[in-house]
Amino acid sequence: MAPVEFTVTGGEGSPLDFVAALTPASSLVVITDPGGWAQVSQGLAVGSTGSAVVTTEVRVLRFAVLDLRHFSSASALPSLADVPGDVVALHDTRSWDSAPVVASLRGLGRPVVLFTAVHTWVSGVDASSALVGWSAPHVVLAVPRGSGEGRLEDVLWQFRELERRGAMTYTSLPAPPVVADRAVTVMVALPGATQGIAGALRPGGDYEVWARVGAHSAVLPGDLGLRAVLSMPGRPVQAESFVLPADGPSSWVSFEVTTPYAAVPWTGELVIYHGVVPVHVQQVVLPVGAGESRTVPRLKLSRTFADLPPSSSRAASVLVLGDRALVSAGGVPSWVSLAGCALPLPALSALDPWYGKDFPAYCADLAFLARQGAEVYSRLFGGLGPADAIRRAARVTGRPAGLMIASPDAGPVPWPMIYDLPFADGPHRLCASVGQFGPFGAGGEVPAHCPVADHSGNVLCPFGFWGLSSVLEHPAGPLVARVSPRPWPFEVSMAVDAGMDRGLTERHVTELMSQISPEAVSSAYVTPAELGLVLAGESMDVVHLHFREGFLDAEEIARWDREGVWPRPHWPVRKPLVVGTSPMAGLVPSFVEHGASGVVSPEVAVPQDMAGWVTGMMLSRLAAGLRAGDALRQIRWEMLSRGNVMGLAYALHGSADLRLR
Repeated sequence: MAPVEFTVTGGEGSPLDFVAALTPASSLVVITDPGGWAQVSQGLAVGSTGSAVVTTEVRVLRFAVLDLRHFSSASALPSLADVPGDVVALHDTRSWDSAPVVASLRGLGRPVVLFTAVHTWVSGVDASSALVGWSAPHVVLAVPRGSGEGRLEDVLWQFRELERRGAMTYTSLPAPPVVADRAVTVMVALPGATQGIAGALRPGGDYEVWARVGAHSAVLPGDLGLRAVLSMPGRPVQAESFVLPADGPSSWVSFEVTTPYAAVPWTGELVIYHGVVPVHVQQVVLPVGAGESRTVPRLKLSRTFADLPPSSSRAASVLVLGDRALVSAGGVPSWVSLAGCALPLPALSALDPWYGKDFPAYCADLAFLARQGAEVYSRLFGGLGPADAIRRAARVTGRPAGLMIASPDAGPVPWPMIYDLPFADGPHRLCASVGQFGPFGAGGEVPAHCPVADHSGNVLCPFGFWGLSSVLEHPAGPLVARVSPRPWPFEVSMAVDAGMDRGLTERHVTELMSQISPEAVSSAYVTPAELGLVLAGESMDVVHLHFREGFLDAEEIARWDREGVWPRPHWPVRKPLVVGTSPMAGLVPSFVEHGASGVVSPEVAVPQDMAGWVTGMMLSRLAAGLRAGDALRQIRWEMLSRGNVMGLAYALHGSADLRLR
């Protein structure tokens, strides 16, 4: 078989992104991508077939997977007829000719993605084939001009030669489709009925409330175990488990309710949980006496249910809805009141030039916070609460427990400062961790839980604070796992308020460029109006806002959207993390709504120089590949090692699992 000539182009994205764009129009894609094969073949047992679901920028791909290297000949292969998949992923073998297998699958109308070595000759390529390689930072695409055999090594050579001559053209990925939200439907029915009813409900009447997660084009990696929780005023919280199939809607779950005797709209909440994560929250209004049933969305941590983190990674959650919260730690969730739970911070005076305090001042600050944090914990949870679940998860997994505080808006409680050990005014003893991890202590790697077993009595221990014991997250919208799926260099866009102290700003920029690559940072002094233009494009991984409190408001962000300063959709693929040096509670929903992966900022005003120091630590850890939740927990402990408790004033409004790449 004679070698073929190719039309070669380049593109930006990942090889699997282009597989999604090329198939099914191309019935054969030959690809060299070890990382892509690792994604596709994850969990594949030796000598068996499998299926895999991979989310790309273009669409969700479902693969039927077979590793030909596990078999001595084509006759030994298992059947792929019953393995679902949009395309068949094969890993080539050098020990026997795989071309007849590929041709047979193509003849059956199943596109094939053949993973092979760069120097291997592949026969049977034709005009409906494509070869995909990698020449950093570009994906290389080649379409045969005829039929014959080809190898990726020649395609890459041709690409580099055309690039050297400046004759290379580039192909863009198709725009990702606009993904609609997966609907959660609520209906009311009479007891034992097979269909719902409309209109007003009788006061004091018995009914059933039905709920179902609808079908969606997004294919799940597998069947998903969920739990529906219905809470109506004056009635116990009810919970029902159900399964959302990988493809299609869930079955209906039902809750028995008796309406109140007063003829008023009866308003409660329906929450869909994945483990302890409240994935979907909507208000349910039942029309007792007059009107129609209706629902109002309150919070969505996923739009499709296809991108949820492992349920085992979180030990507990607190769903904040106004002045109360629904707490889940594995059993049926329960409500707590948040009234009167505000916590002040200790005085920021007497910080030394290294942003720290001496040991007595550090202990005094820690005790000050512990007294208030313990009082709030007791007021919220009494003698119960999620403390045991948090500690048990850390001991079992060997990792800090995940703790989610989910809220559509800023709540009244500074959750990192909650202290879940008993502590009150009067004599108290210091846990050994106070000295070990405090100023002038032995330090060392901070463990998942306190190494000291005995916490009886009135004890002061840094592991009693949720911000130090747990990986804490405060999502206000869909959980984003990666800022960008593309292997671009790390980039930070720093926008500076001209009213900030110039000397401290310049010092901060100098320190920042010693912590991350100087080429990664671009900075400019801006007004609020200019900021919209700076942040219009997908050109950064981190938006660093070096601002005074009040410099920017949510109305200004709404104006950028309303007047077309920001395109729609905004930040659809590269979803930057916003890192601020001043409180941004009122801005979090606006940034998340317009595509940001999350926001990291202090909840109270902090000194400008210290805020810059914290930001530098955060960005250097993100650039090193840490998850955002782990990075912020490490920073809190780093600050504590200098006697500074102000790390507890910072919050991550986003997923704790967020990484840059």
